[in-house]
Amino acid sequence: MRVLDPKTAEDRKRKLLQAVIYQYMRTGKPVGSQVIVDKYNFGLSSATVRNMLLDLEKEGFLIQPHTSAGRVPSDKGYRLYVDSLMEVQSLAATEEEQIRKQYAVRSKELEDLMVSTSRMLSTLSSYTGMVLSPRLDKSLLHRLQLIPLSASQILVVVVSQNGQIRHRVVQLGRPIAPARLGLISDMLNERLKGLPISEVRTQILHHIEAVQREQMEAFATAQELVREAFDLRSSEGELYVEGRENIFSFPDLADFTELSGLLKVVEQKNLLTSVLEKAMKKEGLSVKIGAENTRPELRSVSLVSNTYKMGDHTIGVLAILGPRRMEYGRMIALVEGVAKMVNQVLAKTASYE
Repeated sequence: MRVLDPKTAEDRKRKLLQAVIYQYMRTGKPVGSQVIVDKYNFGLSSATVRNMLLDLEKEGFLIQPHTSAGRVPSDKGYRLYVDSLMEVQSLAATEEEQIRKQYAVRSKELEDLMVSTSRMLSTLSSYTGMVLSPRLDKSLLHRLQLIPLSASQILVVVVSQNGQIRHRVVQLGRPIAPARLGLISDMLNERLKGLPISEVRTQILHHIEAVQREQMEAFATAQELVREAFDLRSSEGELYVEGRENIFSFPDLADFTELSGLLKVVEQKNLLTSVLEKAMKKEGLSVKIGAENTRPELRSVSLVSNTYKMGDHTIGVLAILGPRRMEYGRMIALVEGVAKMVNQVLAKTASYE
């Protein structure tokens, strides 16, 4: 009896595992040894395949749902499969063309880009597409517009360099003449443009305190505007989600408890935002499979995510939430392709300013 060297034996076992996962992803049915023998040309007997499947089960890569059934991949098995993808599967030509058309026209506001991106991820994957927009406090200030609504009521429009727009109506404690408001607007824009928005409030207040005696009334008004307009207590990135209804068709959700827990996370944006913010800390592509997700409600699904940038700075993350039995190569290619397009659109946005 010929004994294989350990490297050859492990390579054969890994190829068998990939065949089991591929077959299971196609059919959703537990895979037995005879299916492998009939459909895959390994040149192995059914008994040999059975023994190898048993070894893979003992090592935690496969699970046998029932004694007489075939086997299905575990989270550990999916992880090995994803890690073994030597190169990301290319997007189909039709999908790439669809993405290019979507981003051909520059969005007027960042929100348009986020909505269209989450919708595209959902449409192309048939799962749930998500995009977490940049936090306002991580952006640089492009301009500040002060628009009088009445003698003492001002609409403050904050525009960041990555295209975010935030509106806030500020009620002043005193009326202000339009000419004086124009002077304040010019002064604030001259001193604040290009500063991180998280620093604007501190920077301008320090400056105001230093020259307050000289222009007491104007700077007192500016203080009031800045305090209100740059209150960052609610500056977290907006979350855009499309395709929630696709969750009902995810395979492998064991029962109603798993489904309701998953829907709870998707519907409560603060929970999903915290998951995506953790993914954003790990720049670039990330694949979380089943139990690798920290939230227990997500342990029956997988999350494929990728960050997007403006210049050298990571400012957000986009993701596909789908079943563990997903076509990982295509989903990875999809989030990488869409992230690349978003990066290009944001780069053009910055060049227009």
